[in-house]
Amino acid sequence: MKKFKKAVLILLVIASLGVFIIWGMNLAGGAFPEGVFVGSQETSLPIFHLVAESLMAVVTLIGVIGTWRNKPWGNGLTLFGMGMFTYSAINSMGWTVLNDPIQSIPMGITLVIVIAAIPLFIKFEK
Repeated sequence: MKKFKKAVLILLVIASLGVFIIWGMNLAGGAFPEGVFVGSQETSLPIFHLVAESLMAVVTLIGVIGTWRNKPWGNGLTLFGMGMFTYSAINSMGWTVLNDPIQSIPMGITLVIVIAAIPLFIKFEK
């Protein structure tokens, strides 16, 4: 179980860094030519999505560091970040499936890993 938890923590770090990489590639590729502060009825304001996903990645990274350092808040914060990843993966796939299906692959993988790992971060009373 410890090896699986360590593997999950490493995958969460990779997923968190991947969020910044994907956003960086999208922004560098001109995803929002008018800027992230300009939206429409169909797209809303991109800055909110960017901030939410950045916060998700940062919260998860801090949680993972806390878990590795055996801090009492580490598992809870990691679990919270995993919940954020679950929501984000499901929500974002609504766009990627229609517009860029290749980006759905890492989101789907992240979703499976996060759901499978939830019991590792919940304390059960004996």
